[in-house]
Amino acid sequence: MTDPRVSPGRHSRFKLRAAFCFSSVLAAVALAQRGSTTRDGDPEMRAFEPVVIFFPPVPPPIDRPVGTMGGPANRRFTASPELAFYVNEAFYAPLSTRLAREDLTPVLRQRLDTYRAAKLAAQSQVREALDATREADAPTRQQTLETLARQQAPRIAELEQTAEKLREDLVTSEYHWSALREWHLGERNARGDSPFEISQVMRAAAFYQVGLLPAQRRLLREIAMELAVAGNDAASAAAAQPYLFFPPEPARVLLPDDLPADLAAKVAAYQTKKSALKKELYDTVYAQDHATFAFLRASGLKTLAEKQAARLTALDALAEDIRRGLVQQPPPVVKPPLPPVLMARVSTLLQARTALQKETMAKIEELRAAYERAPIQLGYNFETDGLKYVVVPGRGARNRPPEELARIIEPVRAAMAAIAENYGRHFADMVNETESIRRETAGHLGSEKPPAIEAALAAATRYALRQESEEAFREYREAVFEPGLSSGQRRLLFDGAIEKLNLPLPRGEFQPTRRASGW
Repeated sequence: MTDPRVSPGRHSRFKLRAAFCFSSVLAAVALAQRGSTTRDGDPEMRAFEPVVIFFPPVPPPIDRPVGTMGGPANRRFTASPELAFYVNEAFYAPLSTRLAREDLTPVLRQRLDTYRAAKLAAQSQVREALDATREADAPTRQQTLETLARQQAPRIAELEQTAEKLREDLVTSEYHWSALREWHLGERNARGDSPFEISQVMRAAAFYQVGLLPAQRRLLREIAMELAVAGNDAASAAAAQPYLFFPPEPARVLLPDDLPADLAAKVAAYQTKKSALKKELYDTVYAQDHATFAFLRASGLKTLAEKQAARLTALDALAEDIRRGLVQQPPPVVKPPLPPVLMARVSTLLQARTALQKETMAKIEELRAAYERAPIQLGYNFETDGLKYVVVPGRGARNRPPEELARIIEPVRAAMAAIAENYGRHFADMVNETESIRRETAGHLGSEKPPAIEAALAAATRYALRQESEEAFREYREAVFEPGLSSGQRRLLFDGAIEKLNLPLPRGEFQPTRRASGW
């Protein structure tokens, strides 16, 4: 097939004119919702201590680099490696607490393993069909995929029902995200609801709220992602989140600027219809959040699910129509923005930086493992000026004599200092190479103006990263753009693609209790 590669430019110029800008609406609503007293939480809900919940990483936009993260300061907040197998599942968050608390029953464990085996088998079938038809002409490839889609439809439907039932059974009243929450959206209080709080509720609803369709759970994740970077107006919202959310959600892409008018109109219609669905979902979740009884929330969301089901199906059909249009467009020609010698240096520098961070993380994890039972907390982060770290007393240190604590902590601090010093030496070399490349770039451009130089270097970095990520994102691109796949097959393929990216698993966070005092 013709590969509808993603353009480095913005969406089609027609989109912003015709499509509803949901991000800016969310920002405006979040900033406008205010009141004047807070409802107290149920005292009986405070009978147990908060548990740690892990939410999945945000999938990157297509062909964008996957970053590295520093390690958490306390292993209590380290996600179980097993969660990487379920990184795009709606039961990720409730499963995370079960794993952290070692509270996964044998029956749930068996069901989970059976589900994963069945899902892997279905994913393999899709991959085999794609590989077998890679050299076939477009009509033959599409017909083969459509035939497989019909054959797999009952099995995929059963898998998605199983996943939803697992999500329901993994949630408990004690481990629910809202179990200890003493605040709710829409309550009258002095400062209103912050965008962060609203984003938290929308994200949690995707994993914990009953009465939602799987498609609505995916839309809620999109809403939470948009709220996390929402601006105060359409321009700032578009700048913060310039990508098009396109199924399988929450995939994000950039489309070429020069789409034909009829195809651009379809993209605009898709965004308008999707934004309307998201706004209805947002409004309902927001309104139902302060309902007194859980069954009232479920009832309202179930009604909305029935109302939106047919429109969600129609939206998928429109997305497929857009894919068929995109595949007919010539792939964009993306030229390297700098001469080959400079591009090679940029690529080498990026590879060296990634290798250095991975090597440093491995050393720190070895150190952490050696002192796993010691009463210390060790945290670190890669920042723009080097490796930052902290080693402090942790749980179990309260009753230890200061001299004993010092004997434990000082060797760890010394080891971390040596690791940071080694990282710093190599990092300094990279800074020097960056400055050298910047000077060479200025010479190539014939300009000493910093904005022009930085723009050229940013373009070179994006180009180099895309070249490196070509294979890593191949399955991601197929899940989004390949005509002939069913919606269920796309979700299977996308889940597998996100697993292969090996995204850093975010740190855990406690169940929320009280509101922050201000924002």
